[in-house]
Amino acid sequence: MSGKGWCPLEGEELISETALAETLVGGQAFRWFWREGEGAWLGIWERNAVYLRRDEGGVLSFRSPTGTDADSVAAYLARGRSRAWARKLPLAADPVLHRLAAKWSGLSLLAQPLEETLLAFLCSSNKRIRQIRDMLERLASAFGEPIQGTGLRALPSWERLATVSESSLRACALGYRAPNVLATARRLAADPEWANRLASLPYREARDWLQQLPGVGAKVADCVLLFGVGRGEAFPVDTWIAKALAGHYPEIARWPREQLATFARIHFGPGAGLAQQWFFAEARGQSTEALKILSSDSRSG
Repeated sequence: MSGKGWCPLEGEELISETALAETLVGGQAFRWFWREGEGAWLGIWERNAVYLRRDEGGVLSFRSPTGTDADSVAAYLARGRSRAWARKLPLAADPVLHRLAAKWSGLSLLAQPLEETLLAFLCSSNKRIRQIRDMLERLASAFGEPIQGTGLRALPSWERLATVSESSLRACALGYRAPNVLATARRLAADPEWANRLASLPYREARDWLQQLPGVGAKVADCVLLFGVGRGEAFPVDTWIAKALAGHYPEIARWPREQLATFARIHFGPGAGLAQQWFFAEARGQSTEALKILSSDSRSG
């Protein structure tokens, strides 16, 4: 795979290796791979393929075989938006959050394409991060369009998925998720303005609309709104987060998940989703090397 040389991301703050790894492969995105030969991460979104690395001082640089420019990479990484959300968190009033910020403040929430985010989290039910990533790679290989000059494939559009059979989706290891993906694809393919309409809705209405799609519950809806629409108030609650909140705030340990999500949106405010990712990273406790191994990709690059 050929491409231009490495270019620094001008104006970006320094980042730790741990924060970078958690940002890219810590459960919000599923198409970043560690390429040992490059000493860099390879990320794929829409028709973009980007290698990203940091030097020993924490400066980020990139190269892109698809010609993705620095502004587009910076927009995707959305580090400025995450810093703005962090400033809105009640760090001074909440010692738990203050401690997490000291460790995870470099972690950012990516500005991912909405359609790809919805597909990823429809596949996420009862699956680990690596399994979700593998399902998406199978879908891309089977139904996605080639990304010119890279040997990679984009994720299939909802219009493309609407034309395939349930058995073909099951062959991509989707299991019981296959009929939900197919039914959602057919619904969205018939409604080409759905993404623009969803992005314009208030949070509650957007959450309710998403939960009308097959296979979308409260947690998946919040993941889509947080990672794919950029609604910072969204606070997905899964087993990891429920346990983390119970450990840090014992007085709410027995609350149901929906009540925990409501508490988090009120307590953490407009940047609640960023706090959620801090809790998630802390609860999993993965080392950077473990994240690289779990996300390594054997294809040449």
